[in-house]
Amino acid sequence: MAKERSWDYNAEESEDFVSSTDKKQVSAKDFSWTASEYIDHQQTSGWYAGLGLATVVVTAAVFLLTHDIVAAVLIPLMGVAVGIFSRRKPRQLTYILSSDGLQIGGKAYSYGLFKSFAIMSDGGMLSIYLPPVKRFMAPVSAYFAPADHEKIFDILQEHLPYEERQLELTERLTRRLRF
Repeated sequence: MAKERSWDYNAEESEDFVSSTDKKQVSAKDFSWTASEYIDHQQTSGWYAGLGLATVVVTAAVFLLTHDIVAAVLIPLMGVAVGIFSRRKPRQLTYILSSDGLQIGGKAYSYGLFKSFAIMSDGGMLSIYLPPVKRFMAPVSAYFAPADHEKIFDILQEHLPYEERQLELTERLTRRLRF
């Protein structure tokens, strides 16, 4: 019989929406660090002007080719959403690598969820990349300081195979667009 998980609301932890039973204390064998959840690219007014121009051009092209009003309304809404999301500042999260898996800001991921791991370089920053076993699960990544590379690599190598990996096309595109 599966154990039922309890959930307790705590205003100080409301950003994570994680059960207090999922919170884990760091032991001597665990390795923890704090890092940004993603690289913060500062967008200039020119970037926003380019986003606006691209939105207008794509909207006009789609409408002229398809005569679809719904698409002509949704594309500008998506452009606005991208602009709003680009202004969001990354949170500082605590990462914990243990014998059980990776914990990111209170959310735990078992090693069994991932096929392998890769260490990737992104503009001078290093990150762990964990591709999922499940088809529709998003990959998990975590940035870390170069000084922590060896310790993180050693812990992950005990549980997952290492795989050389390059950034995927969509990741390269978003980085090139500074998004």
